[in-house]
Formats: sequence, structure tokens, C-alpha cells
Amino acid sequence: MAIHNPGSRAGHGIALKAVRDVVTHGSGKVIFASLNVVPMIDMFAILVVFLIQQFNASGELLLINPNIAMPKAQVVKELERAPMVALTRGEGGKPGALLFENQMVISLANVDEVHYPSWDIKELAEALKRAWQLQQTSSDAKIRKNRKIIIQADRGVPFQVIKMVMATCGRNEFREPNFSIMVGKDVETN
Repeated sequence: MAIHNPGSRAGHGIALKAVRDVVTHGSGKVIFASLNVVPMIDMFAILVVFLIQQFNASGELLLINPNIAMPKAQVVKELERAPMVALTRGEGGKPGALLFENQMVISLANVDEVHYPSWDIKELAEALKRAWQLQQTSSDAKIRKNRKIIIQADRGVPFQVIKMVMATCGRNEFREPNFSIMVGKDVETN
């Protein structure tokens, strides 16, 4: 190691000349700025409020059945929570199923004009009546008046079956059908 002249050695190992000059000779300016905590807390509070507003929990609204390939649509609207009827496709040559709130109601092999000439599916009607009676016991008036129902149908289900389900729902107090669909690219949202 080289021999150095005795003297002040503070800041000698600092590479930046401006910082070294401040450390060794002093300066009228303060190097370190004080941190204002109150504006920082305000900024974090605004950030938290923004993130909460951006959070969208509508994905938890529906349980998408793996046996349903839902159709795509060009115009979509956010769904509200309502009872759900699902029409699934069959697997391996078996017919699909009609589900109410993910509970099996009837096989789609039995849903046609021959079995139900009045277009009133009795098994679904009974489930809808029970749901309506349960809904009427709610203390919330908005829930008691809600006549919406969500229909989640596979693309391969015949439209006649969907019409029969809609007719059955309409006769049993659920007169505002909403269809769950897949949202793709270039979809307009209302």
C-alpha cells in the first residue's frame, strides 16, 4: 500500500466528485431530503381506493360447467346474481342434462314436445317454485322482487329445448332470462 500524506481522509474512498466534495468540505445544501410521511400515506390511500374500485369479482358469479361450450356474443352486459339453469352437452353419445343451481333435474333426452307438449318441464317447474318460495323469505325487498334467471346453455343444445326452458321459467315467476356467454376479442360492452 502506498504511503499518503497525513491529513483529513473523510470521503477519500468516494468515487463521485460532487459527493466527495460535500463530505470533505461541507456544503450549504443538505444531501439527504426529509421524507414527508403524510403525503405518502395519502398517496397510498388513493392507490388502495383505486385498486379496490378496479377489482372485479364477477368471475365468481358463475360456476362454468366443463360440459358447456358457451356461445360468443358481440354485445355483452354484466350479469347480476340470480338462479341458474344449465343445459349441458352429452359425453360419449349420452344425452346432456338440465341442471338447476348445479343440481341434476332431468336428462335432455326427455326434453322435447312429445314428452312436454305444453312446453312446461314439470321437474324444472318444481325446482323453480321451491327457489321462488325461498326467495320470498328474504328480508331484502330487492331480492324478493328479482325475477331474473341465468340460462347457461351449450352451443349444441337445440333451440327448441332452450325455448322450453325459457317458457317454463316464465310460467314460474322468473320472467327475465339472461344468457351467460363467452366474451371474446372485439366485444362491445354495455
